[in-house]
Amino acid sequence: MASRRARLVMLLVVATGAITVLAFRAAGDSVSYYLEPHEYLENASLEGTRVRVAGRVDGDTVVEEAGRPVAFDIVGDQDDRLSITFEKGVVPNMFGPYALVVVEGRGVPGGVDADSLIIKHEDEFFSDTPPDDSISSHFVDESPTPESDE
Repeated sequence: MASRRARLVMLLVVATGAITVLAFRAAGDSVSYYLEPHEYLENASLEGTRVRVAGRVDGDTVVEEAGRPVAFDIVGDQDDRLSITFEKGVVPNMFGPYALVVVEGRGVPGGVDADSLIIKHEDEFFSDTPPDDSISSHFVDESPTPESDE
């Protein structure tokens, strides 16, 4: 009877391992990370390869054609910047100045020729002013908000 249990346990271990391997293979590229601009800039071997880079849109650099953004710069945590061209693909509705974006495309010198643009959800929430060491502190409008009448 112990032999039967041992075979059952062994079968479950092998099945679990096989399912895990199949799940990771099926996930493929969907389980990928992104670089920050300074990481991309420090690695010249990424030029000509497919890359994913995240940063904030510099609103002063957005170039539009027929009302659609086709080029802009993104800024990283260390005030490093990359030029992004985005002539193909869908522009998310939330795209705009200071949006946190992940661009995917071919690496080119000093930037990315992107074919995919994703708005990244903010991972910092503050009830008041963000701390000075937060990337969000660079983008907060310090103008007072009108008081609501109650």
